[in-house]
Formats: sequence, C-alpha cells, structure tokens
Amino acid sequence: MKVFGIIGSCEAKASVVVDVVEDLVRRGHTVSTVKRVRDDVDLDQRGKDTYRQRQAGAREIIIASSFRWALLHERTDGFHEPEIAPLIARLDPVDFVIAEGFRTAPIPKLEIVRIDATRRPQYLDDPSVIALASDGPSPSPLTTFPVSDIRAIAACVVRYAMPVGAVPRVFELEYPAMPFAGAGLN
Repeated sequence: MKVFGIIGSCEAKASVVVDVVEDLVRRGHTVSTVKRVRDDVDLDQRGKDTYRQRQAGAREIIIASSFRWALLHERTDGFHEPEIAPLIARLDPVDFVIAEGFRTAPIPKLEIVRIDATRRPQYLDDPSVIALASDGPSPSPLTTFPVSDIRAIAACVVRYAMPVGAVPRVFELEYPAMPFAGAGLN
C-alpha cells in the first residue's frame, strides 16, 4: 500500500479527490481514502441507540448492514491531531490510500491553491508538499498542474505515493524535483 495526501482549503479539493480515485480505479488500481474532517463532525445521530451507547461509555461501535459497515471510535487520549499511520493500518490492503485534508501528516502531498485564496499556502513552509494544483498561474517552483488535469494529478499520485510502512512520525524525506506535468507519467 502507498499513501499520498491532497490538501487545500477549498471546495475543489473534494472534487479532485473523487476524480483522482475514479482515474486510479479506471487504471486498474484499488484505492481507499482517509478524510480529515472538522472536529465537530459526528457521523452518529443524537438519540439513536448507537449515540446513547457512546454516551454510556462504549469506546468503539460498529454499525453494519448488508451493504457496508463503519467503525466509530471515541478518542479519549486528549485533543491532538490524528496520526495517519494507525488509521491506514485499519484499512484492508489496497494499492493507494488518498489522504484528504491531513495537513500535518508526514506524507507527500499535493496542495490545491486557488489564485483568489487569502490563506497562506502550506507549500511555503512544508517540504512534504511536492506539487500544486491551481486554477491559475503559480509563482511556486513546484510542478503546478491545472486543477482540472486529473490525469496528470493521478499520475503524480502513482509516481510519488509513499509506501505505508515508510510513513515517519516527522517528515524526514527529500523529494526530487518533479518533471513537467504529464511528461512520461502514466
């Protein structure tokens, strides 16, 4: 299994992730995703049995149907950013794991940067951001893909995804400069 992150504070991020997953699957790869959400998101519903079980102290609850299942795990270790490696370890083996929104994860990442964004781009301070996708020109020396060029972004994922077993706790790796988007990337 290999992991690659896609970050950015814009609606385009979710669409890019969906389109990249679709492209990788179309190429014959198996894919899972891990998504970092706001801390106030709760998949359970107040008043439902599973919600009440959590309130009563259950640490984990599995909800299951004939079509899917989900594990709800209550974190009792205090507030801190979730580590990506233990989350990925819970997944069945696949070719690629796309990590959406895990800004601090020590994995190679593509950042989606909008030309009208007011937030400071993470790539300026984070060497784990190895490429950008944008809706306009970028002053960055990093390879920048048009946000609509899903094929090139997916090729970047295939080429630069990190083996899950190599995910460090602190980013320690250097990545070579990437060639122009689409140049020899499959």
